[in-house]
This record gives sequence, structure tokens and C-alpha cells, in this order.
Amino acid sequence: MAEHPVTRFRRLLRLLVARARRRPRLTLLSVLLLAIAVGAAGTLVALSRSPVVPAPIGPVAVYSATWTLPDLTRHAEAGDVAAITVPRSAAGDPPAPAILVARTRDGALVRVDLTVDPGAAASALASLGHGDLLTADAWALVRSPRSDATATDPLRTILGWVIPLSLVALLILFVNRMARGGARGEAGGGFMTILPGRRRPDGRPDAGPPDPGAIPPVRLADVAGCEEAKLELTETIEFLRSPARFQRLGARIPHGVLLFGPPGTGKTMLARAVAAEAEVPFLAASGAEFIEKYVGVGSRRVRELFAQARSHGRAVIFIDEFDALGKARGGANSHEEREQTLNQLLIELDGFTSTDGVVVIGATNRVDVLDPAVLRPGRFGRKIHVGLPDVVGRREILTVHSRGKPFEPAVDLDVVARKTYGFSGAQLADLLNEAAILAARRKGDMVSADDVHGGWLKVAVGTGRRRSMDERERSIIAAHEVGHAICGRIHGDRRKVEEISLFAHGEALGVTVSSQEDNDLPAESDLRARLVALMGGRAAEELLFQEVTGGAANDFEQANRIATSMVTRWGMGRDPESNEHGTSGRGSLSFLVARNGGTLPSDVQAAATRATRAILDEAYAEACRTLLEHMDLLRRLAAYLVEHERVDGDTFDALVDGKIEVPNALDEWRPAAARPRAWADIPTWHAGRGKPVVLPVPVVAALPAPIEPAREPLPVPVTLPIPIREARRRLPGERRRTVAGQLSRRLRRLAVGYVDGAKQWFWSGEGDPEA
Repeated sequence: MAEHPVTRFRRLLRLLVARARRRPRLTLLSVLLLAIAVGAAGTLVALSRSPVVPAPIGPVAVYSATWTLPDLTRHAEAGDVAAITVPRSAAGDPPAPAILVARTRDGALVRVDLTVDPGAAASALASLGHGDLLTADAWALVRSPRSDATATDPLRTILGWVIPLSLVALLILFVNRMARGGARGEAGGGFMTILPGRRRPDGRPDAGPPDPGAIPPVRLADVAGCEEAKLELTETIEFLRSPARFQRLGARIPHGVLLFGPPGTGKTMLARAVAAEAEVPFLAASGAEFIEKYVGVGSRRVRELFAQARSHGRAVIFIDEFDALGKARGGANSHEEREQTLNQLLIELDGFTSTDGVVVIGATNRVDVLDPAVLRPGRFGRKIHVGLPDVVGRREILTVHSRGKPFEPAVDLDVVARKTYGFSGAQLADLLNEAAILAARRKGDMVSADDVHGGWLKVAVGTGRRRSMDERERSIIAAHEVGHAICGRIHGDRRKVEEISLFAHGEALGVTVSSQEDNDLPAESDLRARLVALMGGRAAEELLFQEVTGGAANDFEQANRIATSMVTRWGMGRDPESNEHGTSGRGSLSFLVARNGGTLPSDVQAAATRATRAILDEAYAEACRTLLEHMDLLRRLAAYLVEHERVDGDTFDALVDGKIEVPNALDEWRPAAARPRAWADIPTWHAGRGKPVVLPVPVVAALPAPIEPAREPLPVPVTLPIPIREARRRLPGERRRTVAGQLSRRLRRLAVGYVDGAKQWFWSGEGDPEA
């Protein structure tokens, strides 16, 4: 059966594109030669189409008439002219008088006297649309330099060459990019690939020429603070090193490993360390790289990635931010492209295609949103949690990142590890890097303890900055921050005050920075002590000044979050208005919690709100009581802070213990603009603050008794016979028509009102009626 011409053309086109991608330079050269050939052929065709007439010799020619240039134009438009040429002498040069020769349709020659150069006249005729009448000699005059040429002719000549060459260059660039894109697509490019180091015959690594763009390998020794995760990944490394030992016993290599945990804990470094220890190629991609607008692109990229990994025999594929690709299907934000891409990934992992030597490692912070099909055994069945490091892990991470940084003997990394509870590995690395930057900024030779403290402070609360403050702001912020510190110190909060500062850090106008020992299982007393410390700032403001400020907004947010969790998650609160404690001792709250963003019943939610409010009120009352008992300490610390603007942890401990005297402690450091409360009035004011205000009850004059009108007997209506047709009940259809009619009349009246209002506003010439 003969092949269809369209099919043959498509096959030929695919063959040409494939050859162009394989040999891009030869393709570019061919396209350039083809463009030059087409341009030359077009020029020859244009010249060959010009009418050819014998050029008459000037003195011997016999002319039947003499025209001017306007006469020639008029006869040419009328169609009487067959050709226009330039007479030449016996030597081949144009004669001295400026003339043209026109041949009519009858074959007669007509002399055309000119007042301009013949080349200009021929150019004008060509611009008027009579270029098809010009002979080659006339066109030669148009293209040759004229006697009245101006200085702009070289520019025109250059543009005449530059524009075509620019078009050819753009064509070459387009074809080159197309060829490179096809080559990358066939090779599975676009994914970062780290190949293992080459080995010499004696087994030692071959350094070879230095590659400035090479990525240094990461070993397991370079990853600290996650010993459990490293132990889990050791089996995967052994699988990749010697798979035959496991396959002999019938074991299958785990195709998928999912690393999940908070950001900055070293998931990417662990994946790179697996590939480096197993000495296999490492192919890295992001989950967002597979999601495109067009359906099918993501699936193709998954196939290309696995094809590139299989070409190496054994390899590690790392997909960062895996939740962008493996999110549960069928949700509100799901679409066909992402679902098809995920299906293709599951097929590659499932065993339809051999992937015995390929291990896929995914990293995500949101394991709860992944599709259940992704987490089943055989795909990403091995899930490894990479959590925040403990104090031992933080010490190891600091040791790893302190390599190459000279520290002074006073720097104790154990102390830094103890006061960085909740820091991830990335934050610890940033801490030491900021310390080195501070040391370089002050032009020091070594990193000092102050530099490390400054780096810790910058990572914890942001960059500090001085700003202009008046005495009112200075005194209020000082009282606020000292209130936090005293309440946290007195109530046994496990957080140690590291610095109190009046300098702005981030959005905070002043900060009280504390460190905390590892405490992953806080008790109720620890949480309540934390609430008292948070309420200490507002309590100090209210005790020392007659009005409060909005500086406690962030404190209230943290306190509400802790108190709400205590009631709705940890069962540490009870309804203060409930007299029945019940089995749980929490009244109607019991042990009900909201799961997966759900809501509690209305009565339980109201009880939870009352319990949360009671916890916050108790914390605030305890903070006020604590500050009243230690008013002298509050006064001394605030006066010292107003003068020095910064108090570190050691100075704070010395001030609390009375080892540092404050000379101006008894002076008034609160300006009148802050509206301070008198020191002697503070206890009295607070004692009467909690008592309810009893308002006098107004005496109402006795009103006369109301006079009831006499009721007259109602007339008894006369019963008349009612026709059966009128006495029946209304049918449902009639009732619906009545309701529909009432609704229609209401809508009509509403529309008429809007129209009338719009007309009045339009003719009144006023502004926007809603303004």
C-alpha cells in the first residue's frame, strides 16, 4: 500500500529536525548558505524581469517627439510607454545632456528632456510604480552614485547591509537555541548532576584538572546533629555499594526514601552524603520543576530524569520540596497536569520499569499533605524524620561549621550549644557566619565571644539598629522590658535572660532575649511561668504609668497561643463557670479537642474561651503582684537600662543580686510626658483596681396607676352561608403564585428606588454617592 503524501512529509520533517539536533553547526551553515542563495536568486530574478531595449546612441537616434518628465509620467500612467532607457554614446557613457529615451507601444522613440540627474529621474519613476518599465541601464543609474549624492548615502549603504545580516543572525540564533534545547531534552538535561570522583588504578582519587564550577562532595562526617537519620541511611548506602550481596538473599533495594522534618535540619546534605558515600551519581531536582502549565510536560520530565539515572547504572535521585509534586490528588487545588506527573512518578517507582539501581530520596516539610499512594511500601515506604538537634547535636554542628574559623580561647561552644535550644543546623551555621562577619567588620584577627553573642542575637531576633527616641519612649520601653525580665526570673522560668536592649530589632522597639535549656515536655507550671513573664511587660506599664501603649501586641499573641493550646490541646484548663467538674475535672470541656481544623460544639467552644481567658487573667494578676513585691528592683533595673540602653545576662544577674549599685536609682527617670504614676500611689491604686465600682441607684418617683379604658362588648357577626367554591383551602399552586407576586412587587419597588436615586445623583452633579 502506497504511503500517504502527508505521512511522508511528516516523516521527512522529523528526520530533518533530528539531524539538525545531532549536527547543529552543520545545520547553521546550511541555513546561512541557503539564505544567501535565495537572496541572490531573488536579485537575479528581479533584474531579469526588467524590460530590455536597445539603448539608442545619442547623436544617431531619430526621435519622433520630445517630452518632459511630467509628460512621460502621464503617458506611462495611460499605458502608452513600453520601456524607458538611457541613451549611450559610442564609448558607452551617457551623453552630456540629461535625457531619457522612451519607447512607445507603437515602437517609436521619444526624447525626454530632464532638469535633474537621470538617476534621480529613474528613481522617481520607480517610486511612482513604473519600475517595471525601466531597463537594466536605467536601473544601473538608480543603483550607481549620483552626482548630487549627499552625506547620508554611506549611512543608507550601511543600513542596506546591516538589516539583512541582522535578520540572518537572528535566524541563526533561533536555530541554535532550538538545537541546544533538543539536545538537552534528549540528554535529560535541566537537572543538576554531581558525578562521583574519578579513581586511579591504586584506588586513590584522581584529582585531575581543577574545575572551578565543581560542587564539593558532602560526606556523612560533614552532617551532624542527626545520628538516627544517618543510621537509617547506612543501609541504603550499603545497597548502592554492593547490591549483589543483598540480592543473593532475595532482598530488594528500597526505591524510595522520604526525609521529613523542619526546614534547615540537613535533609539535602544527607541526600548528597548518601550519593557521595556510595560513589554513585547524584541527580537533584525540585518538585516545582515538574509542574507546568501544559499537560504532559511534567510526565516527560519524570521519564527523562529516570532515563538519565538509569544511564549511569546506579544513581541517587533527590527531589527537594517533594510536597509540590506528591500532594494528595483530588483536592481543591489539584489539577490534571500535577496528577499525571505524580502518576508517572508512581509508575517509575512501582516496578513496571526496572529501577533496581536507582534510589529516589524526597525531602519535604509537609508529610501530612502527601498522597497515600506515595507513602505505601514499595514506593516511599521508608520514612525518616530529621528533627531539630538536641544539645549534643548542636555541639557537633557547631564543631563542623567552626572549621576554618579562628576563635579566641574565651569562646565556649558548649555554652553556645546550651543557649540555642530550637535552632536548626542552618541557623547554627548562620550564627557562626555572622560572628565571623562581625569580627571581620571590626578588623579583628580572631572571632571573639562578643562576636559569637552578636551573631546569636542577630539570628534570634534580627539585626539591631539605633533609632532616635524621646525620653517618654525610652522610659516606657525600659519599664516594659524590665517587667518581662523580673517576672521570668522570679517565677522560675527555665529561660535565662541573655540581654535586655532598648535598640530596635526587626519590628520590636525593644527586646528581652532569653535562652532556654532543652525542654521538649513542658509542665503546666513551666507554661504558666512563661505566661507570667509575657504579661510582665504590660503589667509594668500599667503600674508605673497612667496609660498603656500598644507595645504588648506580640506578647499577647504569644500568650494567647500558649493558653489556647493549654486548653484545647493539652487539657490544662477548666471552665470557671462550671460547678460540675466531672470525671475529667474540666467540666464541660472534658478532653475534647479540635482535629484537622475542625470546630468544637458551641457550648464547648464557649467553655474553652472562658477557660483561656481565666488562664490569661491569672497570669496577668500574678505578674502585677510580682512587680509590686519587687518594685525596688524594677525601679533600679529600669533606671540602669534607661542610662545604658543595654544590659547583658551577667550584668542582669549582678543587678538582681545587688552586686552593682545604681547611683540614680531613686531619681525620677520617668518624664512628665509619659504621665507617670506617683510611686506612693501605685500600691493603693492597684489595691482598689480590682474592686467593682458600685453606681448609685437613682430614685424613681412613684407613677400613677394606669387607667384602663372600659371594654365594650364586641358585636356578634351574623353567620351567612359561604359557597363551597370560596370556602375551600388555597391550593399550593395558588400560594406559590401569591408569594411570587409579593416578591416580584418588592423587587420592582427596590429597582425603581435605585433608578430614581441614580437619576437624582446624575442630574444633581454631585460626587460619588458612596463617598
